[in-house]
Amino acid sequence: MGSYVDSTREAARRLLRCEGGTLYVPMERRHEAENMLIHITDILPSKIESAKIEVSTNQDIIFFSPDENNFTIGQREPDISHCWVKTEGIDLEDYWSDFYSMIINLVTAGYPGCVGCGGPGSETPWDEHLARQY
Repeated sequence: MGSYVDSTREAARRLLRCEGGTLYVPMERRHEAENMLIHITDILPSKIESAKIEVSTNQDIIFFSPDENNFTIGQREPDISHCWVKTEGIDLEDYWSDFYSMIINLVTAGYPGCVGCGGPGSETPWDEHLARQY
C-alpha cells in the first residue's frame, strides 16, 4: 500500500462508491470528465446520483463527497481526510489518463457491486497515513 497506483485506485473507488459529490477537474479535462460520468452510469445504472463536474482553479483533480470519501490528485498535500495521489513530476495528461483508466477498469469489473473486483486493498480500510509515507 502507498504507491501512486494504490492511491489512484483508492481515489477511483471513492468516486464509484459515492452518491453525488463534486468533481473538480482542469478546464481542459471537463468534457472528458463529463463523458466518464456518463460511461459510469451506462455501465452502472444502479448509481442513483453521479457527481457534478466543476472546473478547478489549477491542475488538480479534487473530489468532495457528502460522505467525506474525498480525494485530491495533485501536487499540493491536502488534509489527511483526503486520499492524496501525489503528482509531482507527472504530466496532467498522464495522471488524468491513469485515473480515467482506473475508473473504467473498476466499473467494468463490476465495482462497487462485487466482492474482490476492486483490486488489491479494496477489502480493507484505506490507511492514508501509511500511503503518505511513500
